[in-house]
Amino acid sequence: MKLRQLVYLNEVVHQDCNISAAAKALYTSQPGISRQLQDLGAELGLEIFQRQGKRLIGLTQPGLEIAAVAAQVMANIKHIRKIAAAHGSGQSSRLVVVASRYAVATRVHDAVVRCRTELPGLHFQISEEEPGAATAMLRCGEADLGVFVESATRYPDLAYFPLEEWRLILVIPRDHPIGALPRVTLKALAGYPCCSYNRSARTRQVLDEAFASARLESPITVSLGSSAEILNYVATGIGIGLVGEAAFDPAHYPDLRPVDLGHLIRPLTTNLGLRHAALQSQAVRAFVQVIDPTLSLDRPEPAQGSAAPPVS
Repeated sequence: MKLRQLVYLNEVVHQDCNISAAAKALYTSQPGISRQLQDLGAELGLEIFQRQGKRLIGLTQPGLEIAAVAAQVMANIKHIRKIAAAHGSGQSSRLVVVASRYAVATRVHDAVVRCRTELPGLHFQISEEEPGAATAMLRCGEADLGVFVESATRYPDLAYFPLEEWRLILVIPRDHPIGALPRVTLKALAGYPCCSYNRSARTRQVLDEAFASARLESPITVSLGSSAEILNYVATGIGIGLVGEAAFDPAHYPDLRPVDLGHLIRPLTTNLGLRHAALQSQAVRAFVQVIDPTLSLDRPEPAQGSAAPPVS
């Protein structure tokens, strides 16, 4: 088996089984790719692709599994090159960090500020991304480290480390009738229009799950992309708000007050995620020690949740 064969396989899969497009992307010939893929299949003793005549129309089941491993090999090669670049003569280290909006504004920002003094040779490329996009960038080797809220799916090719646990709270005008209740219930919440995060956000999914478990229709009528937008809607009387507890600062919103929902909504976790191949990176370990000195990269949490698709 040759590395070139895996490169060709990975690109053909990336190009939706179009050998011509793969050949163009790799600056090589279509017959050369076809021959290498045939040799690979013959060596392995199985069919990697489903065919319709001479045309490839998809991957067989073993082909899917082989393609997933080939993609991991390509991602590891990228990582090897990055390691070499970071340790090259006279070069400094660079980290690509992807994070959610809140993490970029808090933990990541504070860590980068400290690193400018404590680790002056460490340089950063920081990208604010939704958790799904951040995970995809980590898995394909485009990012070194991610900080984002928990996902419904955990991928076995990534290592996860909990950074902090936090809760959602209810924010209401000070004279709102729900504030007079001795204990807020989901049924009471369901009686008022609510503002919260958009449907793609994990926080929103946790809220919807809570209402669905109580057999109540979700009262969220305004779905927004940030806590600031939600709080502005609440401040203007459009609805009551459901936001992360750290997002609400009473000094900025003197006419609003928080209400604890710890008895109704389960807590969420902000995780640090990275590829297993990055666990030994000196730059990653140095940055993690700044983010959380108590965190050990030798004890990742086990991958749990839904089955993960292969990296493409």
